[in-house]
Amino acid sequence: MAESEKKAHLAIYLTFAAFGAIVGTHVGSFPVLVERAGLTPFQFGVAGSLGMLMNIGCMGLGGVINRFASHRTVLLIVIPAAAVALLGALLAQSVTGFFVSFLLVNACLGTMDLFMNAEASLVEHELGRPVFSTYHGSATYTVAVFAVVGSLCSVLLAPWFGIVLVAVPLALAWAAVYSHVADRGTVGRKAAHGKAPLPFGILTIIGLAAGFNVTCEVAAIQWSGQLLAKIAPDLAAISGLGLAFYGICGGTIRMFGDALRGRFGDFRVMLTSLVVAIAGFTGLGTAPGFWLSAFAFAAVGFGLALIFPCLFALAGRLVPSARAAAMSYAAFVGGVPRVFLPWLLGMLATGQSVNAVFGACAVFAACGLALIALAYGRAGANRNAAA
Repeated sequence: MAESEKKAHLAIYLTFAAFGAIVGTHVGSFPVLVERAGLTPFQFGVAGSLGMLMNIGCMGLGGVINRFASHRTVLLIVIPAAAVALLGALLAQSVTGFFVSFLLVNACLGTMDLFMNAEASLVEHELGRPVFSTYHGSATYTVAVFAVVGSLCSVLLAPWFGIVLVAVPLALAWAAVYSHVADRGTVGRKAAHGKAPLPFGILTIIGLAAGFNVTCEVAAIQWSGQLLAKIAPDLAAISGLGLAFYGICGGTIRMFGDALRGRFGDFRVMLTSLVVAIAGFTGLGTAPGFWLSAFAFAAVGFGLALIFPCLFALAGRLVPSARAAAMSYAAFVGGVPRVFLPWLLGMLATGQSVNAVFGACAVFAACGLALIALAYGRAGANRNAAA
């Protein structure tokens, strides 16, 4: 491996870690931020839906942005922009301030997510070996660590103090991108090419399954601290432990994800994983207590970690000549449950309890499992696609 490739690999690894640090610090502070702003559970659910819509919208604009700015340029702009947006979120003290800062953070995260993954795919190709799962594992680990950092800072010091600590991984990532990521230029306006026919039926099923899975992931991230803080208010300072267990377990599984997929196959991996996730969500829905709830998030992290990459690998294999188009369509369809289901979760938290949010996630995960089985059944006629 050339020295430049090693440095580019490290730069992207640090960028994913910085992404996770932003997410962890933000959500780890949610219990204090929500209480300070005076948000109801329903309002928080609405914020979750609008934030997801903003996130998906910014990801969808990535192709347009890339016509005018390279991956490197966008990352160099969005990393400090995300830091400013996060600071605004940690300082917000009203419902309006919470909503505005929440949307800005999600806009930055959506843009950063798209362009760091786009650059990661190119770095992986240049390295000649699979590293994508490792990148995502680094993000999951830092989500876990900084969720605890966020909750501790927000309770024991002040929410804004979290930006002091998250500035370290952000600065490292920015410096690494500046020094070691090549400027590959813009894509420009390319002439239209003949389109390969897409199996829209199967891709729609895959997209919906992915949407259910991501909804469960976001719910585990956004509602975990509030659940634990409600169960044990005297332990609010460590309410980020649920997300920490979720992140550590999910990150570890992602580090070994490629080996598991190679040995057992994607379908078996997803089947086993989702059964564990459903059990974890079911346990959380029954309000078992602080420590059992915290450990249940570890089961959820294990169960959800590999579903998204497995589904999108299947989408790509279905149309080898148009992988990007297949994945793009699946991602678009997956945006539907990702936008609308958080509203339902907010209503459940308002009318029932926060535990009901996770009971609903058990149902969502079961729906995802059924859709995955249906997708593989339809893809079974194509052995290469269902490998």
